[in-house]
Amino acid sequence: MTPLLYEIPEKFLSGIASGNLKLYGAILKNTVTGQILAHVQPTSVLDKLLASTLQGVSTTISQGFNPLGILTTIQNEQIKSRLTAMNTTLGVMQNLQVGTLAVSGLGLGVSVAGFALMLKRLKAIEAHLHELGGRIERVTSDRRSDDLETIFADIATDLETIDTLYARRSAQQVAEAAQVSLFRSASRLRPHFKRVAAKDEDLTHEDLDLLWSLASAIRLCSDAGFKALLHIDELAVAADIARKEAERFAELSDPLAPDRLARLCSKSADGFNQMTELRTVALGKARILTNGLRDSAIQTASHMSLANTLIERGISGQKYLEEAEQEQGRPLLMLPAQ
Repeated sequence: MTPLLYEIPEKFLSGIASGNLKLYGAILKNTVTGQILAHVQPTSVLDKLLASTLQGVSTTISQGFNPLGILTTIQNEQIKSRLTAMNTTLGVMQNLQVGTLAVSGLGLGVSVAGFALMLKRLKAIEAHLHELGGRIERVTSDRRSDDLETIFADIATDLETIDTLYARRSAQQVAEAAQVSLFRSASRLRPHFKRVAAKDEDLTHEDLDLLWSLASAIRLCSDAGFKALLHIDELAVAADIARKEAERFAELSDPLAPDRLARLCSKSADGFNQMTELRTVALGKARILTNGLRDSAIQTASHMSLANTLIERGISGQKYLEEAEQEQGRPLLMLPAQ
């Protein structure tokens, strides 16, 4: 049987290094002609690697996960070195950061992560939201914090449902219901996000962490829902929803200028030195947040392109996922666009 996914050719890697080719989300494009050359897809190998890397911060997670607070050079370099050791094809991921990893997924392809890894990510986000409980109560005066707890419980149930699709006789109906539920959960999280993002004063570092956590949860819903639609070969629906989701991520990122967020976070400073310190720290967090949201818009748009490519080539979405999940040697593969 001819495989759908192939190893990334050396010519593409050299093209990326020279600047002639660029990766937009999961789409590899010629920067001169704009031609789409391939779709880059992470495999189960990369998911396992990332899962093992996240174990290094298990203590942090258990004590209250602070996604922005763990962005240390040591952890970034540790992940980069482990990825580089896996395969030279990971040259396309040299700029991987922990923050954008969590907010915008891998920045590549469709996640083939199983329930255990997706749930670990969800629980880490949820734990951080509990840590910010006081702040959440204040900024959601018309919606109690237990609303967020209910949403996260619904997301966890849907993730488990998607993970069991392969064993279900009525996979079509179950997958559609799970995708709709995830879509609804993301829609319920967005008002929380927008309410904090719209603040004109009294913005704090905790607020930035809150925005990061909500954005991460919204992205997780989007990725899991897209995976469910691929599994049941609803490719046209997946493409249409991915287009709308890309627009929504762009809408979330539009009002978030890092300089503005950093300036608001430094308003409460007592003196010039403290203001400079608060602004510097906040600026780093704000950039990670805004870049992650913009990456999510690009990544989700690349989902639309992938679904359309699968339709044009007569490839089953389920078959595409199966190859990525069954790969045991390479962390990244590619689907040629032609």
